[in-house]
Amino acid sequence: MIMGTIQTTITQRQTFMGEKKLYANIVSYSNINSKKLIDYMVANSGINKSTAIAAVYALRSILRNYLCNGHTVQIPQLGTFSLYCSAKAQADKKDVKASTVKRLKIRFTPEATISNAVKSVKFKGIVNPDDTLDVITA
Repeated sequence: MIMGTIQTTITQRQTFMGEKKLYANIVSYSNINSKKLIDYMVANSGINKSTAIAAVYALRSILRNYLCNGHTVQIPQLGTFSLYCSAKAQADKKDVKASTVKRLKIRFTPEATISNAVKSVKFKGIVNPDDTLDVITA
């Protein structure tokens, strides 16, 4: 079963060696903001708007509170959120400090059903080799 179709385009990027390469890229239509998310929840889940707003607020609070305190958060039928860091390597144990952490990032590992759904997405719009390329430079 196909879960969706993603429109693609071609972008041109320059490599570290200065060579120009062409890549297939996903066309992003829009960002789904809080209002659209809540409206979708109300229209498709049978809950009222105040319940949807409270659920989104609670989920945001849970993620912020638990992730910022070092916990891994597993959300049923969605996936797992956790923090990871990149840090400057040190030669000696005594030099490893919190100040050597460069940045924290959030890792999301989707549940298998979501991963499988993504694998079933069809791509539409990659230009045939005989067609003129409409290249977007990035």
